[in-house]
Amino acid sequence: MTKKFLAIIPENSAPPALIGEALLESGHSYDAVHPIDRFASHSPLSYPGLPSEPGDYAGLIMMGGPMSANDTADHAFLQESMALIRGFGVAKKPVLGVCLGAQVIARAYGGEVFRMSGLEAGYVGMHTTAAAADDPVFRDIAARFSAFHTHYDAVRNIPEAVILASGGMSAVQAFRIGGTATYGLQFHPEATIDIARDWVRKFGAVFCKDEPRLITHLDQDFAAYFPESSRLCRNLVQNWCGLA
Repeated sequence: MTKKFLAIIPENSAPPALIGEALLESGHSYDAVHPIDRFASHSPLSYPGLPSEPGDYAGLIMMGGPMSANDTADHAFLQESMALIRGFGVAKKPVLGVCLGAQVIARAYGGEVFRMSGLEAGYVGMHTTAAAADDPVFRDIAARFSAFHTHYDAVRNIPEAVILASGGMSAVQAFRIGGTATYGLQFHPEATIDIARDWVRKFGAVFCKDEPRLITHLDQDFAAYFPESSRLCRNLVQNWCGLA
């Protein structure tokens, strides 16, 4: 059965990419809303705003962006996204947050978003937790895996969160909110090398000052890790959309 999902995309250079491809390969579709640039895939000439409730959407995806989840005074859509995330949770529909999206989920459920001591970027090795073995999304994921990162903020102290992956600079790399189908990923399983190059072009003055490997080792790291990380993405997304 074909299902339609909603994707919130705060930054045009951070599209769903491999996540979107995995949804389409599973026979599903999604509408995209771009709250900063104020357009949507289903009504490109007018911005409809975020819906106030899930409606007919089977699930919600929120991607990354350069702002902090704490920047609610500057970006009203963050509070709106938190309300919508909780609404999908009440409706027992799956939610998937990536990087900023994961941090918005954390805040939506009373957690803390904090600035780390530095930038976590490039491919980072992580490991699943004991709780992942019984999780419907993470149970098929290898005990040790690598995925692409670019973030200064991280999450902690999320009430009722089940930690599913840890490693690198972030004790919480993936989590689920209690018994819900709401998942947060601090890493970027969707990233392709073209997207990473775009991030370097757009944000490189900041990112590459703190992590020069983003320039010096980008091609080498993608050649080594991308095949595995792309399979990881498809596995995660297929398991996740199966919850809808």
